[in-house]
Amino acid sequence: MLANTRSLSPTFPQDIRAFLRMQGVMNASHFMTVPLVALYMSMTLHFNSVALATVMSANLLSAQTLPLIAGAVADRFGSRRMLVLGLWLRALGFLGFSVTNNETAWMCFAFAAGSGVACYEAGLYGVFSRQPKISHSALFAANNQMLNMGTAIGPILGGLAALIDARFAFAASALLFGVLGATISRSTVESTGAPDRRAILVTLRAAATNRDLWRLIVVSFPWFFLFPQLYVAFPLYARRLAGPHAASAVYVVNGVIGLAFMLVAKRWLVRMNPAISTMYAYLAAAIAFTSVAAFDNLAWFLLFIAAYTVAETVIFPSLETMTGSLAVDGSQATSFGVLSATGALSGAAGYYAGSWLILNATSLETWATFGSVAAMGFAGAALILPKTIRRTSML
Repeated sequence: MLANTRSLSPTFPQDIRAFLRMQGVMNASHFMTVPLVALYMSMTLHFNSVALATVMSANLLSAQTLPLIAGAVADRFGSRRMLVLGLWLRALGFLGFSVTNNETAWMCFAFAAGSGVACYEAGLYGVFSRQPKISHSALFAANNQMLNMGTAIGPILGGLAALIDARFAFAASALLFGVLGATISRSTVESTGAPDRRAILVTLRAAATNRDLWRLIVVSFPWFFLFPQLYVAFPLYARRLAGPHAASAVYVVNGVIGLAFMLVAKRWLVRMNPAISTMYAYLAAAIAFTSVAAFDNLAWFLLFIAAYTVAETVIFPSLETMTGSLAVDGSQATSFGVLSATGALSGAAGYYAGSWLILNATSLETWATFGSVAAMGFAGAALILPKTIRRTSML
């Protein structure tokens, strides 16, 4: 397996512990606004489904394609500049959301915010993946735990701000991102450890020719299609069931269940081979998505969100662990960038499909489609990942 019992309770370096704490604050800032974005565009700005999906896709495509370059830059020149640039671009994007109601402007600010995600995550995951590989399972599990903590707190703060005006939540999130960027700009961290800073084209070539990484990418495509529904289909469906404030409940359940599950199951997740856990998570997601069509009420939908969250909490650390372990030394951030960039195509399809289905299709058609995609992920993981298990187990 990728990790053994020695990695269950590792002592991370001080810089890594600081980054983990910052992840919680960062995600609280992010999810203070995410529950409101799609609803604000749909209900207040009256964007149609195409405009809504275009704005969300601009954010997704920049967030997931630019890491291909941002990761190579971080591998070559270090992480601090990318982290600072990323946080400040996110601040700019959310500040723009608070001051404009034009579709084109929203698309531009969404692109800026997504570019910030690309730069920030390229720097951060470059730092994380340069840690000893034996600690990857525990490190990415701890990262997911902190992200879930922010996911639980952020929607509550955003909901309180939205009682006055959703734009206050956008502005407050921008302020938090700006403060985090200023904090890192005064630090001395570049990248923990001493990476082999190769030429950018060399790191890109190393990642692009990694066959095991491409196997993992193929398996991840269904999840990249499904994950955007957390930002589009889930809040819109919750609004249909119980009104606009139900969207915040989706994210609170997502964060609380994710954090609770991580606290309870963290030791199991670290021990479990991530390839096997990915297969089981896809299977659980397929059953959960399909079940939504059977019960048309908010209580059942929130139970679905809880089940979805368990699958999400398993899949993300598993994909991150396998990516970090498969990466060639010196091209770690680039490998994460390749995974993210290729997944952007599937994610964009997820935004458009999710927006169209939730606004135009029946409940059965919508959730059966999502369940079928998860079932494809299970089949792909079962057929492809066993070839990767044997390789990663020796790393």
